[in-house]
Amino acid sequence: MTAVYTRDGRADMGAIMRLSLASLGLVFGLLGVPAIADDAPPAAVNSVYRTLVQAPLTADQVQRYIEAMADMQAAMGDQPADAAEPDAATMAKLGDIAHKHGFKDFDDYNNVAGNIALALDGVDPSTKTYVGAKTLIERSIAQVTADQKMTPADKKAALADLQMQLQTEPAIKYQGNVDLVLKNYDKLTAP
Repeated sequence: MTAVYTRDGRADMGAIMRLSLASLGLVFGLLGVPAIADDAPPAAVNSVYRTLVQAPLTADQVQRYIEAMADMQAAMGDQPADAAEPDAATMAKLGDIAHKHGFKDFDDYNNVAGNIALALDGVDPSTKTYVGAKTLIERSIAQVTADQKMTPADKKAALADLQMQLQTEPAIKYQGNVDLVLKNYDKLTAP
């Protein structure tokens, strides 16, 4: 997921939370999704999308995902967003919620979430247009590089993180996914 940094070098938690809500399944490491496709670039192996199977989304899948967002967030409760894997009880709740919203199982929901998040990563939040994740990462690199208030250590760490994201961000295979995400952008990023 593309991190967005504020002028003082701290992560913009508002932007990160909007993206996290859209990609709730990704915080779990895309549990149970098959390994990366054979045609993926080697650098993508280090990406949060390393196990994502890109697939064309339907309007119905996106709508069901939006409808499931509040329930999924409630089921996660107070678990930290960076938890490697929720406990078994929480996973059972998540599976039930996914099924309630018309997904085959949590893995099905999770793959839809990943494809939505991949498209969201490339949307400029100020213009609500798709510019591509790499463009947004390059903008963040320029902002961090130009920032005179950051400590050298913070700047070095932020730039290393951004460079890794730039190298590992996969290309979107299905332009239709971007179109669906843009059409539903406000709903997908609502707090």
